[in-house]
Amino acid sequence: IISVVMVTQSSLMVLFVMIAFLLAPGLSAANQQKVYSLDSDIYEAIQILYVSQGLSLPSTTGPYSQAELTLMLEKLKPETLKGSLSSTYDFVVQQLNIEPNIQGKGIGLSWNFDANLETYYHTDTTNFVGRETWTRGSLQQKPLLNIGLETWPAENFYGYSEFSVGNTHTLEHGFGSTAFGTNLPVLAPAVLEDLDFNIPYRAFVAAGGDHWTFQLGRDRLNWGAGTTGNLMLSDTLKYHNMARITTFSDKFKYTFVTSFFPHPASYYDGVTTNPDGSITLNPGDGPIKGNGQEVLLGGIYMFMSHRLEWRMFADKVGLTLTESIMYQSEENLLDLRILNPAMIFHDYYIRSNANSILGLELDYTPVQGLNIYAQAAVDEFSLPGEPVPSATETNYPQTFGFLAGFKGVLPLKNAVGYASLEFAQTDPYLYLRYTTKSAPDFGTPSYDNYGLNYVGVIREFTNKSGTLYNPQFLGYTYGNDARVLNFNGGMKAFGTWNVSANVFYMAHGTFDMFTIWDRVGGSTGSPLVTTPTDNGGDSAGNYKDSTYASRNAVSHTLVAGINGSYQLSDCLSVFGQVDYITIKNYKNKSGDSAGDIQLTFGATYSL
Repeated sequence: IISVVMVTQSSLMVLFVMIAFLLAPGLSAANQQKVYSLDSDIYEAIQILYVSQGLSLPSTTGPYSQAELTLMLEKLKPETLKGSLSSTYDFVVQQLNIEPNIQGKGIGLSWNFDANLETYYHTDTTNFVGRETWTRGSLQQKPLLNIGLETWPAENFYGYSEFSVGNTHTLEHGFGSTAFGTNLPVLAPAVLEDLDFNIPYRAFVAAGGDHWTFQLGRDRLNWGAGTTGNLMLSDTLKYHNMARITTFSDKFKYTFVTSFFPHPASYYDGVTTNPDGSITLNPGDGPIKGNGQEVLLGGIYMFMSHRLEWRMFADKVGLTLTESIMYQSEENLLDLRILNPAMIFHDYYIRSNANSILGLELDYTPVQGLNIYAQAAVDEFSLPGEPVPSATETNYPQTFGFLAGFKGVLPLKNAVGYASLEFAQTDPYLYLRYTTKSAPDFGTPSYDNYGLNYVGVIREFTNKSGTLYNPQFLGYTYGNDARVLNFNGGMKAFGTWNVSANVFYMAHGTFDMFTIWDRVGGSTGSPLVTTPTDNGGDSAGNYKDSTYASRNAVSHTLVAGINGSYQLSDCLSVFGQVDYITIKNYKNKSGDSAGDIQLTFGATYSL
């Protein structure tokens, strides 16, 4: 009999740290276990060098350790690099060879201090309120002060934690509710109660060697070559509370990760029950309000994934296979049987407890300077012998996602030129898995049971508003029911300056993160729909919008912008961004429109 037990993050930490100590050969100054932030330019620089030399992309499973980045460099031929490509290679080598500020016997210590001043201006203070409505979103916006501490104990360990002073993700009075704004914590529209006490956002311990890394704590994740996002895991969340282990070589890489989020019971409590029996969460476009910090939290809601990468055909082709699940238990129990990194998750057949998604990614560099990439995600499909939903057959909806594009690199005299063109499409029910009235195998027909959406929630606390829950898709940035086309191009001299332009177009249908997942087709299911949908009433309901049926048009969003930065000295840099936004059929209401001009300027002083 295999017991069902509850596993806490603290017990996992003790277990893996003990294992890492047993694997550590001893004290040494050659510690390459630093895990670089996704904001670091190092990976982007290596990717450009790979494409310029005709190689497929390096591993697209971030973040990366210093040991892994160093291994990536071994495939390059620096003697063939000229001009800006040679400078780019020197930039990477310089960054990877930075020594700790203080080195003792068996330990290294470093600290950094960043003071950031950002100012914002925009023209529409009614429709574009909240950081999620800004093109330069919350992940790019910086706190006023940030202090980071790094430690390198022995040869096989690394630790990082940061302390920041800034505003919470969601201000009580709304980021963007005034034409002018800043990142100063007490300057309107911010008030003192909006001071961010949810730090740190990046804090973890890591252990590793020349070909493996284990990481435990808070950090961001991003899997894939996409510019607008990735189908299996995008950089949409401020952090994951996760445990990650990866092994890598020059031909193969394997990654296994678990990440934990609040159970839906934490923020579905106290919702409105509609006359038809459906439930509605707190209305509006902002975060969902929780029960407060005094309420006992319960339940497990976990993302788990394994990812395999191969390099083939003389390093011209990269192939990646990913399988992920969202697992839940309202009783706060975790079945240890599912923590099998070699298992096919779909074949557990635990539909009420887990929602699995399969992803396939391919990239190919046919000539020097050009890389072509594609992704496909499979959420729900009919196995051989199972009915496919149609005009006469009722079954679960077929749900897929597709993304494809190319990246080009052109070495210039003093900078590297780059460009990308990307297309993505997601089905209306992709990433969704709710319990609905038309699914009798789920038990008692009711909308009130918790679903298994491919969604992560960041829980935040403010003195002004209490606990807030900010949901984001773990997969593609713009979620389900979307068709996206994006062009990006620019020039960059790594470590000195960059300038780029971006044009983004999206047609988004009436289905969203809170659309109720339902059987479709036949005489008893919801209507068969394709992306982008133009009738909200084609869905079985919506957990957040009681007026979902009034959505009657596809929204069309166009964003055009430019941004740039310049390193004035070793300590001081400046940056700016301006975006023009126009939305036709705003919020999927025919004839409604909205538009905004958004400007961000800032400076960073670093020590």
